[in-house]
Amino acid sequence: MTTLENIQIYQNEYQRRCEPARKEFASRKVVKEIFTEGVEPKLLKLFMIHWSALSAGLTEPIPAYLKRAGERCEEEGLKEMAEFFYQHEEEEEGHDNWATEDVKKLVDTWNLEEPNFHIDSKELLNHKMSPAVKRYHQLHERVIEGDSPCAELAIDVEIELISTTYGPLLLKSWVESMGQNSLPSISFLHEHVRADVGHTETNFEVVHKLLAQHPEYTDTLVETAGDALNSYADFLDDAMNYAKKMYALVSKASV
Repeated sequence: MTTLENIQIYQNEYQRRCEPARKEFASRKVVKEIFTEGVEPKLLKLFMIHWSALSAGLTEPIPAYLKRAGERCEEEGLKEMAEFFYQHEEEEEGHDNWATEDVKKLVDTWNLEEPNFHIDSKELLNHKMSPAVKRYHQLHERVIEGDSPCAELAIDVEIELISTTYGPLLLKSWVESMGQNSLPSISFLHEHVRADVGHTETNFEVVHKLLAQHPEYTDTLVETAGDALNSYADFLDDAMNYAKKMYALVSKASV
């Protein structure tokens, strides 16, 4: 079942009111550049290196956030939401290590292909908490410690929806530029595209049930969804800006 079909099945006030924020995300310059306009192969390699490094920073505390969201939901008497977050916590465990391994593989390949411009994977990973990554974590903290911790669900929904909607486009661009044999180097992206299809369907169902029982949470979920989309677009901006700075240095070194 496609993401579009899932949205139609679980059509509700949340889905309708999130549509403008999703369109705004799609209109962001960096989103169009990466997913629709196409990126030159060498820049694409550098983007994937930085995206993977920042993804390690982005995902590192997610299991802890989900656990805390579950605990707060239990306090609020939202037992089903608490169980959802606890289950999701287990699914997200170790994803930062996954992204870290991709960084190492991508950098090893880059250093073989570009011996005149060596990249240090350890140095990249030492700076995995970019400004946008930090703001993303601040969003989680604000939601979990706020009056409606169940709104953590909206972050899950929108970020995993990005994986299923945009991930295949990036995957296709990568394979066209680097070949099918290069897929093991981007396992974090590849597996999220595959796995988040099922997660997205579950997420939509959970939102639908929550708002059927508690429509008073709609405003907070919609607001949080918009913040999550803006935050992830900023994250893409950080990764692309870092890649472009390095790309300029590579270009100078090859002259």
